[in-house]
Amino acid sequence: MNKSTLLYQIDGNNIAGTSYLFGTMHVRDRSAFRAIDRLEQYIQSCNSFAAEFDLNDADMMALERASTLPEGRAIGHYINPSIYQKLAKVFGRETGLQLDLFQYRSPIIIINMIAEAQFRNDEVYPLDHALYRIAKSNGKLMLGLETFEDQLQVFSKLSIEEQARTLKKIATHFSAYRQEIIRAEVLYRSRDIQKLYKKTKKSIGSMRKVLLYDRNQTMVHQFMEFAQYNSIFAAVGAGHLAGAKGMLRLLKQKGYQVRPVYYDEDDNN
Repeated sequence: MNKSTLLYQIDGNNIAGTSYLFGTMHVRDRSAFRAIDRLEQYIQSCNSFAAEFDLNDADMMALERASTLPEGRAIGHYINPSIYQKLAKVFGRETGLQLDLFQYRSPIIIINMIAEAQFRNDEVYPLDHALYRIAKSNGKLMLGLETFEDQLQVFSKLSIEEQARTLKKIATHFSAYRQEIIRAEVLYRSRDIQKLYKKTKKSIGSMRKVLLYDRNQTMVHQFMEFAQYNSIFAAVGAGHLAGAKGMLRLLKQKGYQVRPVYYDEDDNN
């Protein structure tokens, strides 16, 4: 029996009804969509759905402004010309786009574009967006554990130099970087949230406080606020679940009952 899972039942502490916390991933690879019909049943059992932020609030113009490097700066300011050329070659090969078109954007945008290009595009929407669409089509109250503005503020909190170091790693050791990405997907398919958390924490280095720990606190606080009045199916990046500062541990510390849910029939084999 597979004792790993991405779905957790949240009860107690005077919440409005049984809620769920699910670890998702921003991929379109069909393997990540296993048992999505069972997940839909749990979504149906709740009267609200919470993503990391309500996708209806997304503002692409605001995102572009927030993710633009300081005036007068470009990616080439943070990495030397030879590394830039290597990066441009990798970026073009993996995404089919020219790096020069994104040279004024924060390095994390480029990092994410290269990372997403490593996965298959079997489905029309990434898993996190697909779950959102399922909930919306079923008339659920749509919520966000963060605001879109919260997410935009991450850009101002992250060290550009730290992001640039990751770009250098991608440019000079792409094969190893790609293997790290593929390994994360394998861990996701196996639902090993502990190893996935450790890998995520290691891969983002000193950015973990901004990208993981602080956001975990924000999302747990908002979950608690919403859960007073609604049963919630909350879907967040799987890297946020485990660890001493993960959302599951934080919810337990706040007095909630947190129990694993083995939602896939294969888990009983």
